[in-house]
Amino acid sequence: MFPEIVYYIFGGVLSFLLALFSAYSLIEKKLRATVLSFVLLLVFGIGWIGGQYYFGYPPILQLILIAIVVIFGLLFFLPFSRQKIFDYGKTTEKVDERDTMFAREEYLSDTEKYDKYYAKHPELKTVDDRIRKLPPLLSPGSRYYDEFHSGLIQALFQTIGSLTTKVDGPVSSSRDEIDPVEMTEVIKKLTLHLGADEVGITKLNPMYVYSHVGRGPETWGKPIENNHKYAIVFTIEMDYGQVETAPRIGITEEAARQYLNASLISNALASAIREIGYPARAHISDSNYQIMLPPVAVEAGLGELGRFGYLISKKYGARVRLGGITTDLPLMPDKAIQFGVQSFCEICKKCSTNCPSGAILSNNRKAVRGINKWPLNVEKCLTYWRLIGTDCGLCMRVCPFSHPPTLLHNLVRVGINNSSFARHVSNFGDDLFYGKKLRGFSEE
Repeated sequence: MFPEIVYYIFGGVLSFLLALFSAYSLIEKKLRATVLSFVLLLVFGIGWIGGQYYFGYPPILQLILIAIVVIFGLLFFLPFSRQKIFDYGKTTEKVDERDTMFAREEYLSDTEKYDKYYAKHPELKTVDDRIRKLPPLLSPGSRYYDEFHSGLIQALFQTIGSLTTKVDGPVSSSRDEIDPVEMTEVIKKLTLHLGADEVGITKLNPMYVYSHVGRGPETWGKPIENNHKYAIVFTIEMDYGQVETAPRIGITEEAARQYLNASLISNALASAIREIGYPARAHISDSNYQIMLPPVAVEAGLGELGRFGYLISKKYGARVRLGGITTDLPLMPDKAIQFGVQSFCEICKKCSTNCPSGAILSNNRKAVRGINKWPLNVEKCLTYWRLIGTDCGLCMRVCPFSHPPTLLHNLVRVGINNSSFARHVSNFGDDLFYGKKLRGFSEE
C-alpha cells in the first residue's frame, strides 16, 4: 500500500508539472513546446497512472520507477558539480571609443575624422567603407524597413539624443554626512522605483572607462577623464513578445524603448545625487557612454557575460538593456555572481548556431585585452544589421536563459547553477522543445 500511495503522489506531481509546462508554452506562443509537452503528458499519464490503474504494477516496479525519478532529481538539483569559479582575467588596456564599430560606421569620407582615423588604422578602411555603402539602420532599402515603425524608432533615438547633453551638471554646495549602508539602500530603492528591474553597485574599475571620446556631443578624440569611485548599474527587462519578433522590426522598437527608459532613469538618478552634494554622471545611449556597461554590470553582480558578448541576467537572461551612472557618493559595492552561465555556454552554442552573419564564435574563448571571452566579429554583425534594417537580436531570442522567469524555467536555472548533469539535460531539453535552430532567417 505504501509504495502505491507514493507512486500516485509522484505521478500526480509530475503530471502537474508537465501540464504547467504545456500551459506556459501555450502562453509563450511556443507551438512546438506546447504540442510536445502535451503529448508527453498524455504518454506519461497513460504509462504511469493509467498503467497502474488498469494493470496494477508490482510494488518492486513502482519502487524502481520512483527511484529513477528521485535519482534524476538529485542529479539535477543537488550541487554535485557546480561550475568552478570562472576567472575572466584582468583587463590590460582601455578601449578607445573611436575604435568601436558604432563610431567607425559614422566616419564619412572627405571628413577630418575619416582622414585622421584611417591614417592611423588603414587595415580597417576597406571593411568599414563596405559597411557604409549599405543602407543605414532603419533606412529604406533594408529587408525589414517599415515606414511607420522605422520612423518611430528613429524618433525614439532622437529623443535619447536630446538627453545626451543632460548627463552631467552642477553639484549642490550643500552636503550632509552619508552613511554608505543606508544610502545604498536608498539608491537601490530609488532606482527600482524609477523603473529599473535590477540594480547593482560596484567600485568603478578605471580600465572600463573609455580612453577617448568616439561618439556623442562631446569633442571627438578628447581624452576621457572620469575618476568617480562607484558605478550604479541597472537592468530593464525587454518585453518577451517583442524579443520573439527578432530579427524583424519589433525587436529594435523594444530596444529603443528601453534605451529611452534607461536614459530617463540614469539622468534622473544622477541629477538626484548631484542635488545632495555629490558628483554623478549618467551614461546613456546615442551615445554618451564613458564606461563599458556590460563588464561593469558583471562586477556589480547583475549577471555574467554570455558567448554573444553581452550580459545574461540571472532573472531575465539576455532580455535586458543596461543603464548606469558613475558617482563619488559613498556606497556599498555588491559582489559579482556566477550561476552556471560560463559552463552552459560552452555546451549550448545556440546563439552561434543561429547567428545569420557568423559573428559569434562556436569555438573556445580567446584573451581580449586580458579578458577571457568569446569575441564578437562586430564587422559581420553590423553588416547584417544594415542589410536587414534592424539590430537583429536573434542571439537574444534563442538564448535558453531568455525564457520568462516562470516557475519551471527558474527550476531549470537552479539546476544549471548546481549540476553538470542539469546543464547537459537542459541543453538537450531546450533543443528538443524549442528547436536547435530557427528557420527562415539566415536563408532569406
